[in-house]
Amino acid sequence: MTVMIIPTPDRIIRHLFNKTSKGIQFGLERILLAARRIGDPQNAFSSIHVAGTNGKGSTCAYIESIARAHGYTTGLFTSPHIARFEERFIINGRPVHESKWVDVYSDLSSIIEEYNLTFFEAVTLISFELFKREKVHWGVFETGMGGRLDATNILVPKVAAICAIDMDHRQYLGADLVSIAREKLGIVKENVPLIMTKPPQPEIEALARAHCASLRVSCAMVSNEDSGACATNGNGSGFTRNGRKFVTNLHGSYQIQNAMLALATAEAAGFSDPVALAEGISRTFVPGRFQIVKLHNRLAVFDVGHNPQAAGAFARTVRHHFDGLSVCIVAGIMNDKDIDGILQMYCSVASKIICAQPKTDRAAPAGQIASKIPPSFKGVCEIIPEVGKAVAAALSGKEKVVCVTGSFFTVGEAMIALGIEPYGIYR
Repeated sequence: MTVMIIPTPDRIIRHLFNKTSKGIQFGLERILLAARRIGDPQNAFSSIHVAGTNGKGSTCAYIESIARAHGYTTGLFTSPHIARFEERFIINGRPVHESKWVDVYSDLSSIIEEYNLTFFEAVTLISFELFKREKVHWGVFETGMGGRLDATNILVPKVAAICAIDMDHRQYLGADLVSIAREKLGIVKENVPLIMTKPPQPEIEALARAHCASLRVSCAMVSNEDSGACATNGNGSGFTRNGRKFVTNLHGSYQIQNAMLALATAEAAGFSDPVALAEGISRTFVPGRFQIVKLHNRLAVFDVGHNPQAAGAFARTVRHHFDGLSVCIVAGIMNDKDIDGILQMYCSVASKIICAQPKTDRAAPAGQIASKIPPSFKGVCEIIPEVGKAVAAALSGKEKVVCVTGSFFTVGEAMIALGIEPYGIYR
């Protein structure tokens, strides 16, 4: 008698992650064929597609919240997750139960293997089918990397949005900002208008407008200058747009920029109820984006920013919220990032830095991070490779504020060690 072994969710996740050993393999042919085999589930709902370097996750969350506030069933696909795989698949503001994505995987596993899909292609295909089965009205999708050849780009969305663009993934997207912008503009298609955060570089704006003109679609630029009075405090930020007041509970002045882009994108997609627009912005929650939690009589901040631009925004927000307070930063950074640029930002606000190394092959060794801290840093530097132990040491120290940052992996390991459920304690 043959006994069939049913794979557990953990085994499925391990199997999927093993596919990352192939490295990043750009191209749409595999996922196009696989999606066609199962009836092109990505066409079963209306969608919005978001690319960019920084702010993608928050912008997607704002748009999803706005659609939900308008009464629609929503799906949100972002990556990577912080603590649980289910965070990649958000239905109506909550991660799906693991049984739902496991059922989808079980039905698609033979096709995933037949077409030799990469990890991200497989997860993207699962999201399409899952959202179809959940009868989602609107799906909001964050690109994994770039845009033109990203697996999510088999979508034909109602609107495409592009957030702030910065130098990242240069080995895959190009060595300069114009090359990177060109890859991200690949999500724009015929009959798909573009809403874009206005870039400071005139040549990138010109490239975007020319690309849209070639496709005969509109191109709208969104700038913080479009907003009226803005105010930030310990609870978030308030701003006005077209004479209407909005409040976001997400911390950091840069969240106004993300909210402005989300509002313009949502309106381009047809969402127009002023009450629902404001409600969608105010109810948006995204874990790990300058997320403040009280722990052990200290303030703890979790921030997944992982490049110099994001680290700079993080440092500015630290200064704004915790001016005059001592700050300990637990930093775990990936080896393929601009570690020097990131540390320069951290050193501008920290009195102590603990260098850690999350459990991934991509992580820079803790000692390597410590070696890159500039001699001008007058604070204390420690090396504690295990993230959980590094956070415990930080919380037992004398600094008033403990910040865990540098990557999704670092924040995820810290939250797991501390028993924090990214979504569960907030909703």
